[in-house]
Amino acid sequence: MSHAWNAQYRRWQGQSVGVWQRRLSIARYGLRLCLSGKIIKIFLVLAFAQTFVLGAVFFLFGQLVAPESALLTWLEGLGGEQVVRVISGLSSWALLYPEICVDGIYRVMFYLMTFSGPFLSMIIVALFVHRLIANDLASNAIVIYNSKALTRWDYLTGKFIVVSTLLSVVWILPVLASWLISNFLSPDWSFFYHSFPSLLRGLAIGSVAVVSLSCLALLVSSLARKTGAAVAYWILGWFSLSIVGSVASYAHPAFNYISPTQAIYDLSAGIYRMLDLVNDAQEMLPFFGGFFKSVSDGTDPSDLPIGNGEIVLPLLALAAYCAVSIAVVSRRVRAS
Repeated sequence: MSHAWNAQYRRWQGQSVGVWQRRLSIARYGLRLCLSGKIIKIFLVLAFAQTFVLGAVFFLFGQLVAPESALLTWLEGLGGEQVVRVISGLSSWALLYPEICVDGIYRVMFYLMTFSGPFLSMIIVALFVHRLIANDLASNAIVIYNSKALTRWDYLTGKFIVVSTLLSVVWILPVLASWLISNFLSPDWSFFYHSFPSLLRGLAIGSVAVVSLSCLALLVSSLARKTGAAVAYWILGWFSLSIVGSVASYAHPAFNYISPTQAIYDLSAGIYRMLDLVNDAQEMLPFFGGFFKSVSDGTDPSDLPIGNGEIVLPLLALAAYCAVSIAVVSRRVRAS
C-alpha cells in the first residue's frame, strides 16, 4: 500500500504564493465582478469627477493670487482696473496670511465634498453589495473558498479590499488627486505646506468613512442568502437607521449617531472645525471681518448654522458598527 501511495504522489512543482497574493487574487476577482455593470462605472466616474471640480476651484484661487496671471488680465478686460485692484488687494491678504487663506479654501472645499460622499457611497454600494458575500452564499461558492488553503480572514480581507477600493474613489482619491494637481499648478511651492493640514483632515475623514462603510457593506451582504435581498437590506437599512436616529435624538442627542450618515457628518464637522476657521479669519483678516459684519448684520459666528462638531461620540459609534460587522460576518462565513 505504501509503495502504491509513493508511486502516485507527485510533489508540487509550481511556485507557491504568499498569503497576501491569495488575498489579492480574491480582491481582483471581486473587483472584476463588481465592475461588470455599466451603471456602477458611471457613478464611479461621477465620484472621481469631484477631483476636477475641486482642482478647478484651487487652480482659480492660485491664479487670483499670482502676480501676473492670464486670469487677472482677462478680468481687467472684463471689469476694468477697479476690479483688478479689488482682487489684487484680496490677493495681497492671501499672500500675507496663507495659513488662513490657502488652508481655508482647501478646508472649505474638502468639507463641502463630505456632503456628497454618503449619497454616492449609498448608491455605489447598492450596485455591487449583492456580488460580495451574498453571491458566494447563494451559489455555495463559499464552500469552495473554505475547502482551499484559505482562512476565513483571507477571504474577508479580500472582500474588504474590494469594497474599500471602490469607496476610496468616492472619499480619498478626489481629495488626494485634487490636492496634488492643484499644488503642482500653484504659483508658489509654499501652497504645499499651507494646504497640507487640510489634506490630512480630508484623508482622516475619508479613511474613517471608507473603513466603516466597507464593514457595513460586508455585514449587509453576509446577512442575505439571496443576492437581490442584499440590495434591499442595504437601501432599507440606510434610510431606516437615519429615521430611527433622527427620532431617537429627541430623547438624547447621542442617539443621532445610530445613523452612520449622521455620525460621518458630525465627525467631518469635528475634524474640519469650520467655526474655528471663521473666527480665525475674522481676527486675522480685516477685510473678511468687515465683509462678514456687512452681510450678517452683526451676527456672531457662534450663532451661524455651522459648528465644530463632535469627534469622540461619532467615532465610537462608527467603531461599534465596525466591531459588530466583523463579528457577525466572521460568524456567518464560518457557519456556512
